[in-house]
Amino acid sequence: MTPATRSMTMTESIDFYFDFASPYGFLACRKVGDLASTVGRKVNWRPFLIGAVYKAHGGAPLAHPLKRDYVFKDVFRRAKIDGVERMQTPANFPASSVPPSRLAYWVEREAPEEMGAFVEAAYKAFWIDGRDTADPNAALEAAESLGFDRDKAMAGAKCQAVKDRLREVTETALERGVFGSPFILIDGDPFWGGDRFADIEALYG
Repeated sequence: MTPATRSMTMTESIDFYFDFASPYGFLACRKVGDLASTVGRKVNWRPFLIGAVYKAHGGAPLAHPLKRDYVFKDVFRRAKIDGVERMQTPANFPASSVPPSRLAYWVEREAPEEMGAFVEAAYKAFWIDGRDTADPNAALEAAESLGFDRDKAMAGAKCQAVKDRLREVTETALERGVFGSPFILIDGDPFWGGDRFADIEALYG
């Protein structure tokens, strides 16, 4: 991207795409706020359904046993480097991440300033406590821990507007070339993976 093009597409935010079933997404969500502060941006939290991306592009990243084994060795190694000592794989992994993703967009509607806190609380339920991403109770308890009313949150996550929001974000992710989690778009520039944060700081800090 040329300087002229960059100035035309300049935004004041980072679009942070992630799937709650992504362990790298969990590690990245803990640091993306600091990254945004460093480069003078705010975070647009964009949970999406990566399964739809895999379906569109064909194949799944962990289908091959050798690659799956490596990914989990790597992610737990990365967790230790990041100071996350108790990380574990969620029950029934891989499972649907629809419940926490919908609830995240309800939180966005009700209290957008709490979106980041909810994302991290839900991620911890899955990747620290080992809860099933497909279990609505895990996400609801994360919302409760932030002071949200459980019954209101449960009803809100089922409303059509929230369902539509998740579908729209997932479709937009596909249109924008998002193919993994985490994935950042900043001023139109794509960065795949939490290990690209240093690159973003170097280019935009």
